[in-house]
Amino acid sequence: MNDLDVMKRAKQYIESLAKGIDPITGNEVGENDAVNNVRISRCLFYTAEVLQKVIDNGGEVQREKLKRSERAEFALTDEQSLALKPELRSTYISNIIKNINGAIDEYKMKKLQTKTLNDWLIDKGLLSDVVINGRTRKKPTPEGEALGITLYSFMTENGMSKCCVYSPEAQQFIFDNIDAVAAFAAEQNAKKAAEKAEMKMYEAYENDE
Repeated sequence: MNDLDVMKRAKQYIESLAKGIDPITGNEVGENDAVNNVRISRCLFYTAEVLQKVIDNGGEVQREKLKRSERAEFALTDEQSLALKPELRSTYISNIIKNINGAIDEYKMKKLQTKTLNDWLIDKGLLSDVVINGRTRKKPTPEGEALGITLYSFMTENGMSKCCVYSPEAQQFIFDNIDAVAAFAAEQNAKKAAEKAEMKMYEAYENDE
């Protein structure tokens, strides 16, 4: 019996006691037994609910999320990469990101950001920045269109808008190149960290003047 099984058994015992039943014999406990006290019964029910949450979390107590600077760079194992499956129809990049980040432990690893994936696609010549209705949008290049990225038009309360959608083939292309995306993300994060450190040094220098 593993720890999770022990927790499930403990929850059953606690729930039985909260209901005034001996978990071993299955008989009702005596009327004057302490577990029939309303306050104790409520505490037992509460404890059973908390234990259920731990069971639902795979037997782990709620974990503390590491600070972003302490989390590992985004990366997927070969097994995780192979498990990524495209949607059966064209979808937004936000859904692709959600699919990818669903494979990682976000408590210990940095998530892949939408901007990072967009920047990687631009770097690969599959997207470009264009101004539409006064706002900068992403637009597929001819190479991107050939891959299965299309510009989708839709109506909003502010008028017509456009965004890119990705065919199953385009989604699979991203999944197949997830290691390159991860390397690109790590490089961007390193640049940001270096720029931040340089800015702090500059501010410290200015304060010393």
